[in-house]
Amino acid sequence: MSEFNQSAQFWEDLKSGKFAEMVRESSKGREISSSVVAYHILKPMFAEANDVETVYCIFLNGQNQVIAIEKMFSGTLNCAVVYPREIIKRVLALHAGAIIVAHNHPSGNTEPSEADMSLTGKVVFALTTIDVLLHDHLIVGDGYHSMSDYGALQSITNNCQKFLNQNSYHQIVNNGLEKTMMEERHEA
Repeated sequence: MSEFNQSAQFWEDLKSGKFAEMVRESSKGREISSSVVAYHILKPMFAEANDVETVYCIFLNGQNQVIAIEKMFSGTLNCAVVYPREIIKRVLALHAGAIIVAHNHPSGNTEPSEADMSLTGKVVFALTTIDVLLHDHLIVGDGYHSMSDYGALQSITNNCQKFLNQNSYHQIVNNGLEKTMMEERHEA
């Protein structure tokens, strides 16, 4: 086989998802210790459909070992609709203790948009309520951007924790209980 044909075959295999499936299977049980490790695992996944935004999740156990890597959502050239409840359903089904979210920007620009930041906040909040960690949100393009490495994820997580610890959450629960108890007394 000529060098040209080998190269063409390689790119055909890459686009077909053949390598993505091999990476998914060979990554099970592997520890994710940094954003660069996660990026190298996920990079072949985005070769399948690099003309639309696609969202993947790496589901991890308590030792940060890969349980599963799944394509969660796919969209258009510049957006993908993401439903945190669907992520939560998979987290619970897989008994994951943490996840890494990643999506691509077909433009190649890896800077997070306002929508990316908002999504990260929603996912952090949803996961925090069930004691699961979001270790990172990667944006893949010409290279990658790690929200964890740049501190954005820590800031979002801190704000979420602050909100939950300000008694707002407890006040909502307690006010609901008090109202129910008063209604029961009133009916009696």
